[in-house]
Amino acid sequence: MSNSSSSRWMPTAGGVLNIVTGVLGLIGGKACAIICAVLQSNKSNIDIEDPEAFTFMIAILWIACAITFIPSIISIIGGVFAIQRKKWGWALAGSICAILCSTITGVLALIFIVMGKKEFSAQENDI
Repeated sequence: MSNSSSSRWMPTAGGVLNIVTGVLGLIGGKACAIICAVLQSNKSNIDIEDPEAFTFMIAILWIACAITFIPSIISIIGGVFAIQRKKWGWALAGSICAILCSTITGVLALIFIVMGKKEFSAQENDI
């Protein structure tokens, strides 16, 4: 069995891990946004000692929610390219962003994408 045939599954596995991790990141970001919205809308019903600190905390949570969406979307895009075995650079970027969403699945996706680089179209190995 040649090295090429033994690594044919790696881009697909990396791509699936990228997509799953990206979708879970989007779900987590959406859950964070819902929590922020609920806290913000019930602000008057919550006993708050320092309203300015509470407002600052909510602002930080909103920023964290927004930041979560970007790597999740890039991870999904990279996963699609990995499954198609096109645009290795995007697949690699998706794997790196997957690490930001979930360390374990992101690292596995990165390993599979890097080890399966030879499976990608030769003319499209660059970003």
